[in-house]
Amino acid sequence: MIRGFQTIMSDEKIKILPVDVANKIAAGEVVERPASVVKEMVENAIDAGANEITIILKEGGKDLIQVADNGSGMSANDLKLAFERHATSKIISAEDLESIGTLGFRGEALASIASVARIETKSIEHGQTSGSELQLEGGFIVEEKPAGGTSGTTIAVKNIFFNTPARRKFLRATSTEYRRCLVMANRMALSFPEIQFTLVHNGVVIWEVKKQSMLDRVCTILGKRVKDKLIEINEDEGAVQISGVIGTAETLRKTSGEQYLFLNSRYITDRSLNHAVSSAYGEILHHGGYPLYVLNLSIDPARVDVNVHPTKMEVKFLDDRMIYSLLRGAVRRRLMSTHSIPDLGSPRRDTIQAAQQNRLSPGSMSQLPTDFSSNKDFLDPASMPITKQNFFSPPSRQEDRQQLHFDLPANKKDGFEPMPDTPDSGQSTMAFEKSNVFQLHKKYILSQTNSGLVIIDQHAAHERILYERALKNFENLQPHSQKLLFPKMIELSAEDFDTLQEMVSFLEKLGFMLGDFGKNTVVIDGIPARLRVKNYDSLLQNMIDDFRRGKRNNLEIRDNVAKTWACHGSIRSGDALTFEEINALIAQLFEADTPYFCPHGRPVIVKISVDELDIRFNRT
Repeated sequence: MIRGFQTIMSDEKIKILPVDVANKIAAGEVVERPASVVKEMVENAIDAGANEITIILKEGGKDLIQVADNGSGMSANDLKLAFERHATSKIISAEDLESIGTLGFRGEALASIASVARIETKSIEHGQTSGSELQLEGGFIVEEKPAGGTSGTTIAVKNIFFNTPARRKFLRATSTEYRRCLVMANRMALSFPEIQFTLVHNGVVIWEVKKQSMLDRVCTILGKRVKDKLIEINEDEGAVQISGVIGTAETLRKTSGEQYLFLNSRYITDRSLNHAVSSAYGEILHHGGYPLYVLNLSIDPARVDVNVHPTKMEVKFLDDRMIYSLLRGAVRRRLMSTHSIPDLGSPRRDTIQAAQQNRLSPGSMSQLPTDFSSNKDFLDPASMPITKQNFFSPPSRQEDRQQLHFDLPANKKDGFEPMPDTPDSGQSTMAFEKSNVFQLHKKYILSQTNSGLVIIDQHAAHERILYERALKNFENLQPHSQKLLFPKMIELSAEDFDTLQEMVSFLEKLGFMLGDFGKNTVVIDGIPARLRVKNYDSLLQNMIDDFRRGKRNNLEIRDNVAKTWACHGSIRSGDALTFEEINALIAQLFEADTPYFCPHGRPVIVKISVDELDIRFNRT
């Protein structure tokens, strides 16, 4: 074996990789996509003591990721050293790894980022009026010069993976990369409510948050819809301090994404601890769903190892079972307290009037520059013109000519034409009459027919009706809306607001009249004619959730919106119906192209023949 080893060495099959190649390989551990760059640079800004951080993105971060902070800054020599591999100010010896109190410590991030991008950076130490500016390309400094300004550091990362085209081609669409950057920015903002953050994408301010409490920060980032539906937690369990907020049953959603778990203010992914929180909800999750929570665990750094993965999002606990038990118990106690009882309320009239007076019109949106090529645009966030998001078309008044719910055709008010059992039988075996129809447990509609008994699922039936009408509306019908006396204002998270942009044209075809109030706030001016649902914010939120889930399943966008609308806009199990509404529902169901199955494939109608009943009662 020794001879073999010597032979290999003499043949020089083993070589030391060049520095630039080694850096690009190392970049693969840290820089997966633009969101990874956002994470690393914001963490550096926080570790530098910044209390104001601005994140500027262009084209989802593929063209530009800029982070500007007012932290301690660096000298000219430190700024150059910062882009060397394994250069860090956060640890000195191996013993420091046992009690890490900073977000970053490896000294790999900036070197890895610089090796696969073009970088412009400026840094001025605290208390100084001048500093240094560098330009790097592929990890090498191409220009260095003095710079003036205020203290802090600004780093602009341009054209990520420009020198590794094999990796750049694997980046997703701009919208996808932007949303991942948004998710990452949300995590950082929720983790540090004491820091002011601003997020800008393509010149548009997505959100701007001042220093605030955790409760207020959660409402700002996730939307005012969660206000008054959150329970604060501040428990000292000795080995761990648990702080943050959890959502009541009213905040449950069908898709995940609002579960934020932090360890010493560092976002982590831990299936065991996520299970601890979910299991604490117990019977509240009986019908499924994902709870909302933003929780921070404060633990002695010596009792946890954060150095198990380059991204530092996976950790190991010295006593994970105890942490699991303490976390579950703390969440469970708060959920079982009186704080979890829903508080029913309605919007104040002065808030509604303010919405009417201050609503933005699309015409107020200023034009933004699209040229971000100058160094000043990158290095000085204040020089970039920005505006509020605005994507809705002006609400249009439509005459309420067509009513989408419970309107009988003129020739069928006294009864319905017979429905044959088979298309070509020619025999009347399903004749519905008003006196033979009734509702069972506010869930099913029963009717005697010529051959037995028919049972109709009222929700599935109405779902089928609305689904087919939605598809027809998308093709050739004008929207038919009912103007609200008092518009409804709904604040969404930035991610939900972005999803809504894809849906808005179809929602307006259904009859929604939507306006933009700014700051991710939607104003509902009108709703589809004769819509039974009164909780419009819940309806819109559920449609956003279902749309996002359907998108992951590659549903065609029109079909996706039609299905979500049909599901959430239809009558529900438990809704009491009058005889007239029952008869109208049956009439409209049998006018549908496919009346026997709902859009999701569940049966709408079950028929029981007289012969079957005779067999059951031993009458044969």
